[in-house]
Amino acid sequence: MGDSSYLLGTHTEELDRLRFQHELWLPAARAAWQRAGLAPGMRVLDVGAGPGFAAMDLARIVGPTGRVLGLELSDAYVAAGQAMARREQLPQLELRQHNLLRDPWPTEGFDRAWCRWVAMFLADLDPLLAGLERSLRLGGQLVLHEYVHWDTFGLHPGGRAIARFGQACQRSFREAGGDPDVNRRLPSLLAARGWRIDAMQPLPVAGDSRSMAGQWLQRFVEVYGVRLQELGLWSSSDAAEAREEIAAAADDPGSFWVGPTLLELRASRAACLDTAALPEETSNQLDVGSAQQHPGIELGE
Repeated sequence: MGDSSYLLGTHTEELDRLRFQHELWLPAARAAWQRAGLAPGMRVLDVGAGPGFAAMDLARIVGPTGRVLGLELSDAYVAAGQAMARREQLPQLELRQHNLLRDPWPTEGFDRAWCRWVAMFLADLDPLLAGLERSLRLGGQLVLHEYVHWDTFGLHPGGRAIARFGQACQRSFREAGGDPDVNRRLPSLLAARGWRIDAMQPLPVAGDSRSMAGQWLQRFVEVYGVRLQELGLWSSSDAAEAREEIAAAADDPGSFWVGPTLLELRASRAACLDTAALPEETSNQLDVGSAQQHPGIELGE
């Protein structure tokens, strides 16, 4: 597969959206890495690294004695990430063009693996899970951010066209073979393969039109709306109605956006497939009650 296989594209507008998206979600990512015990000297695998924004932050954390390998399908994104690594003088960071479904996975025995918004686009999850097992050392931990409830996407109050946009997005993901709510299945799939489920934590995001959250969601409507029209899932009249709703929301201090609900999943590669043999004190530590607001996101001032 080449860059054309990217449902969201790899064009300039999408690259700019990804940069803004990374800035928005960086506090949540850093908090997740801290919860996972990421430390200097560690070896980290970044699965689906995109242009390398998160990989660069990971490389700074592990430092010159550590290593970060980013696997990425798009040659354009790999080139952009490699250029950033050279510019930032991060020799511990490598970006490698890699097809997660077809190419052999590295066998370096990584301490941690980071994966965000990748599984939702895959028609077959087995190559991803098998690859992670091949790449992580025994006891190594996967930190995964994937959506668990896409239906929370919306603009309130009203937002009927935006609601239709959300449904069209989910349809486009499913028609391409993906699953927008893939994290409803991943914990069970990992447990069945002998992984220890360490923790789960919902990461909701909301904000008014002035907030980073609101701007991020609005940009997604603008950028991906074009693709949805190409797919025949969204019309020019839908887009015009959505623009009117966005403009009205900007004039209403009580209007707000809500994004699809993300679920943080942390799981460790166990030394055996018998989950009953795992230490009781380390199994199934579910922190599902902490549905606090996304770190750094405000509903307005």
